[in-house]
Amino acid sequence: RGDKHYALLMVLPPAKEVAAARLPREVIFVIDTSGSMSGSSLAQAKEALELAVSRLSEQDSFNVIEFNSYAKALYPEARPANAGNRGRAVEFVRRLQSQGGTEMALALNLALNGRENPGRVRQVIFLTDGAVGNEDGLFKLIQDKLGDSRLFTVGIGSAPNSHFMTKAAQSGRGTFTYIGRIDEVKEKMGQLFAKLESPVLKGIELAWPGTAEAWPKRVPDLYLGEPIVVSAALDKMQGELRITGLRGDAAWQATLLLDGARSGRGMGVLWARAKIASLIDSLRDGAKEDDVRDAVVEVALAHHLVSKYTSLVAVDKTPLRPADAALKSGAVPTNLPEGWE
Repeated sequence: RGDKHYALLMVLPPAKEVAAARLPREVIFVIDTSGSMSGSSLAQAKEALELAVSRLSEQDSFNVIEFNSYAKALYPEARPANAGNRGRAVEFVRRLQSQGGTEMALALNLALNGRENPGRVRQVIFLTDGAVGNEDGLFKLIQDKLGDSRLFTVGIGSAPNSHFMTKAAQSGRGTFTYIGRIDEVKEKMGQLFAKLESPVLKGIELAWPGTAEAWPKRVPDLYLGEPIVVSAALDKMQGELRITGLRGDAAWQATLLLDGARSGRGMGVLWARAKIASLIDSLRDGAKEDDVRDAVVEVALAHHLVSKYTSLVAVDKTPLRPADAALKSGAVPTNLPEGWE
């Protein structure tokens, strides 16, 4: 398109688990016990958390944080995952009840406390329905306090806020898992922990040739069953793309020749969507809305995309009612999602 060339990079994990040294982890479980989690949602979250605690190994450390109108940790700091500490955690989880508001910022501040533990992989697992109203503030908090931690969100219930939890996981360089029914808990949490126990590749960096513009800027870690997709705009499809990262605790790298890449349609649209999403996200970092609006409109119009500031307009020239006919209005009740009380 024009003087730009577009490329799509997909990094696929191996089909089977990578045999790598299993690094000790510090796992922080955060469970939402607010009023919106009442009923089957909290039952699913408690079962998921009990299963997660049982998957910890003796070399791991962990803590459990519950939050509603307040946030409270089981232990003052992460404890070794021995049988006694795991048993106390299970008892703590079984006593939890839903009540109060959803002060997620308090829980995030506790979980992302900035205490890095050298030699351990720090993972925060957040179980919630995502019923919050200050999403932008929470995204900013995650970006500011994440450090070397990774945030994994687990959506619970029949109507979770999937948008918030997907974006929160992206900001936290983790993944989003959705558990819609209690009979899915064992399978979905098993899949999640297969990822968490041994990341295939972490600390990934991409070195594109020339002045490439690639999205997302911060590449997430690579996990089993979770490919990474990056879109780029380049002046020319020549040169090498170098991919580096850590496999276990060993350096890893690969080089791809852009000259031999297969051509395809739609690459520019994928790149444009990724750039627009990143521009909108930059508003949370203090970018001026006028500047963001101008940049989004330019990209959206060039690629014929609907965005926050652009629309497709259809004009129906056939009237459906006489112009002098009166309009009627009425209130339609909204059904509660399944499991809400």
